[in-house]
Amino acid sequence: MSPGTKAISIGAVTNLFLSLIKLIGGYFGNSMALVADGIHSLSDLITDAVVYFSHGVGQLPPDRNHPYGHGRAETIGTTVVGLLIIFTGLGVAYESWETIFQTIEKVPGALAAGIAFLSIIINEGLYQYTLKIGKSTNSPSLIANAWHHRTDAISSIAALVGILGAWNGFFILDPLAGGLVGLMVCKVGFDFSSKGFRDLMDTGLNEENMEMIFKILNEIPEVLQFHDLRSRTIGGEVLIDVHILVNPEMTVTEGHQVAEEVRRKIIKDFNNVQDVLVHVDGEHDAEFDNLYNVTRKEITEIINPIIESLGGVRPDPEFRIHHGNGRITVDLFLQMSGDREMKEAEKLMGEVKSRLEATSKIEKARVFLDLNLEFD
Repeated sequence: MSPGTKAISIGAVTNLFLSLIKLIGGYFGNSMALVADGIHSLSDLITDAVVYFSHGVGQLPPDRNHPYGHGRAETIGTTVVGLLIIFTGLGVAYESWETIFQTIEKVPGALAAGIAFLSIIINEGLYQYTLKIGKSTNSPSLIANAWHHRTDAISSIAALVGILGAWNGFFILDPLAGGLVGLMVCKVGFDFSSKGFRDLMDTGLNEENMEMIFKILNEIPEVLQFHDLRSRTIGGEVLIDVHILVNPEMTVTEGHQVAEEVRRKIIKDFNNVQDVLVHVDGEHDAEFDNLYNVTRKEITEIINPIIESLGGVRPDPEFRIHHGNGRITVDLFLQMSGDREMKEAEKLMGEVKSRLEATSKIEKARVFLDLNLEFD
């Protein structure tokens, strides 16, 4: 059993125990406030069931149909728990309002006060325990359930204040304290449900966290610029994607290495970041059209006839295409037979360069002599 599941199970068993002793104690102890608090604890079992299900689903690993994991289940659970807390608070406030206009015939005594005090202690202990597990597992639904335990403790405080007030003749304290606590409970529920709704709407990181990411990117010297930095939250985990601008002369593998450095540093500095998608640009893609009307096949069809018309040059030479500033630049690496003079080789390279740049597809050609392999 995982720590989160264990915490939920302990909370459910405890809520069942508290609801029974509150209902029994409230009936025999003449306290309507304690009876209402017992019904509140009984309703918490529904919340525990929601959290148990959402937490269990949210912890499942990614699969074919859910490549980003099941974290949305946690978000949904947090939202539902928040709404249940709001309804609970409204119920407490309504019952308190109704009690103001009722005549108190029986005064609660020590039994009811003792049970209410015991409920405060137990629920506060559950809050501390569940909150610790929720933070260690980064589970929003567990954290929400922890705060639900805290609202139960506050509800029991209201019941205790009402019981003590009625015991000493101040009957109005019971409904007033209950109404105040009901509003406080609604506030806690609103905070959690609104957070859940924000996560469901893919709300990004706050400005402070974004500034930290800016700092990380600016500290990597190979990253010349960055743009389109976006983030979204899924069940307590964060997904980030960003476009980085690097030197256009970098090789694909070098650019990939820079992207990996960006990804690792962000994940290292943010514990709840699940993954970072880094798009590597050789230029700012907002300034130029990325859809160049040329392919590698077309460049090959331009180069090969030129090379075939030359004598003593190896066919199918290696070449690289650079897309930048809206232009096409080609680096061509020629291998020639060893009996050529250097001046002859230079002249041949110049001819190839001129013929390439004379085409409509290539803006600039850079021709190099490859001496790494022998060619006969």
